[in-house]
Amino acid sequence: MIYLFCAIASSAAVSAVLRIGDRKCTGKYSRFAMNYLSAAVFAFLTMQSRKFVLDGSGMFALGLGAVQGILYLLSLVSLQSSIRKNGVILSGTFARLGLIIPMIFAIVAFGELPGVLQTIGFLIACAAIWMMQVKEEKNSDKNYSGLILLLVISGLTDSMAKIFEELGDRKLDSWFLLITFIVAFFLSVGMMIYHKEKLGVSEIVYGCLVGIPNYGSVFFLLKALTSLPAVLVYPTYSAGTILAISLIGVAAFGERPRKRQWAALGMILVALVLLNL
Repeated sequence: MIYLFCAIASSAAVSAVLRIGDRKCTGKYSRFAMNYLSAAVFAFLTMQSRKFVLDGSGMFALGLGAVQGILYLLSLVSLQSSIRKNGVILSGTFARLGLIIPMIFAIVAFGELPGVLQTIGFLIACAAIWMMQVKEEKNSDKNYSGLILLLVISGLTDSMAKIFEELGDRKLDSWFLLITFIVAFFLSVGMMIYHKEKLGVSEIVYGCLVGIPNYGSVFFLLKALTSLPAVLVYPTYSAGTILAISLIGVAAFGERPRKRQWAALGMILVALVLLNL
């Protein structure tokens, strides 16, 4: 159970550190580059086996890891932009709600039909999204199109892991993650050069601080799945992350969700549990 709690804490810490770093750093992509570099180092250091062969399974891990690396950068850019515009709570919630996408993908691609409870959870999630999009004030400055984009990108990123789980060689899990972080690192460096960003001390420090929980959220989740049933791990991880992000947003950043948003958050927590039963 300790691994599951560590996974929840790591996932919530990514959003929190991004929020803090946004105030301290000027270079967005330089910070992302350091994030993925530190995550890649952790992935390499925690490898059980460093043997890699470019056979069919190796090429699949290489190609899918590269695709996930691209999505990782897009997801982090979307999360960073959304946090600045919409705050930690809404951004973190929609990022976690992205599991709707791999659910749809699993139905279409792998024929995994949802049960009654999962269907109810999907409908509740859609209703919660609608509630969050309804503006309580005419001059509301929330960027809901950005939140929906964040949901989609996060969901596509989660779908890559599902594809690898179904079709990949599980002995290459560590290589799959390492390739993901390396590709995201080089893309971030390219964007950093293109935007003529400088790599300062703040970017290095806060980038590495993001990279540690970023890798930790994946590492500890995999550890939790080896000792606990998935029906317990996934709903607890998703709901626990949203709850932790909400508490951080209220306690550390002074965010005050409105009654409609609190109700929607409650509905999303219920939906996430039902979707994973």
